[in-house]
Amino acid sequence: MSNYTISQILVVISMICIGSTYICKNKKTIMILCIIYGIFYGSHYLLLGATTGFVMNLVSITRNVWFYINAKKEKKNSKVLLGILVMIGIASGLLSYQDPFSIISMTGSTLSTYSIWQDNIKVYRILALPVSLCFILYAFHIHSLFSIISEFILLTVEIVGIIEYYLKNKKQYELNESI
Repeated sequence: MSNYTISQILVVISMICIGSTYICKNKKTIMILCIIYGIFYGSHYLLLGATTGFVMNLVSITRNVWFYINAKKEKKNSKVLLGILVMIGIASGLLSYQDPFSIISMTGSTLSTYSIWQDNIKVYRILALPVSLCFILYAFHIHSLFSIISEFILLTVEIVGIIEYYLKNKKQYELNESI
């Protein structure tokens, strides 16, 4: 089996993990799924020679482990931690820079760091949209067919989830107003 074929199988596994996070309500479960996602997706990048994508996933895995430990201890992630992780991500991205598309990977990773750092699940879901757009562009650049398809499916799931959330809250708001 070729590296490309293996990388595409890893994308499918990783997308199942990350897609599952959008239906989770528990931060610890989301973090575990994000760690597993990062391992598979990072391996996919490594097999395709996408150095910046791979390095950004290593940073993401580290970040997610740190956030998971804090969530398990019911400890809030500090702004200082966020700043440190963003700086590590940017520095790692610059050190592994291959071409202008590396900036897209860095941007997606930075947005993802913020979305996972904060505690509002709604913000996490909304920021998933630009994160997915970044990774769709990066996937086109590295010619990862399953990544392109998976990211479009994930983007669709994210949009539907946001619309459902909005409609549910709008109905709740209207119900409260009528009382």
